[in-house]
Amino acid sequence: MTVFIEKIASFTPSVEAPTPGISFVPMLTRRRLSPLAKLVVFVNHEVSCNLPPTKVTFASQFGEISQQLKISQLLLDSGTVSPAHFSQSVFNASIANASILEKNTAGYSAVFSGKESFKSGLKDCIAALQIEGGSERTFIFADELIPETYAPVAGVTYPNKAFALALRLTTDESKAVAALPDFLEQDFETAADEAITYFNTIVLK
Repeated sequence: MTVFIEKIASFTPSVEAPTPGISFVPMLTRRRLSPLAKLVVFVNHEVSCNLPPTKVTFASQFGEISQQLKISQLLLDSGTVSPAHFSQSVFNASIANASILEKNTAGYSAVFSGKESFKSGLKDCIAALQIEGGSERTFIFADELIPETYAPVAGVTYPNKAFALALRLTTDESKAVAALPDFLEQDFETAADEAITYFNTIVLK
């Protein structure tokens, strides 16, 4: 079964624009979203808006690492962690928020496999689309900038690449805007490095 790209969206954080514009999210909710969640919510909305909901595969190498640092600091300072803060620090928090905001009840899976997270997540998404049936499924990858506190122990060059990518995949060629490229046969320092290179192969085709 051949898989195609129906819609694609990406965002690269920068000094000028560290997070994307998500004015479609209610203000109170927007204030609670982590930097990573804002990336995921944005790219998910870009490929989901005004279209039927799909199941989603989410992948990340570092997950909610900024939120996790806040939790650790709070625990060290006060010995307590609020349930609200903890709920926003778990690995699947960003895709859960994105699904709620899009009213998507189709379901999602979250994939973590270190620097192989991009490739593993995309393979998971393709396999699920081919095996479970249905004609569409969404793949989302996102990683934020690692907090500088973790730079000495992160195991990757700091500052790392921060990037978010969403691919709405389809088996219906009539909906295709691009072919899904082959996987890249090279080693990357981080999953985001691979995601950026893979995205560029789509854009440059």
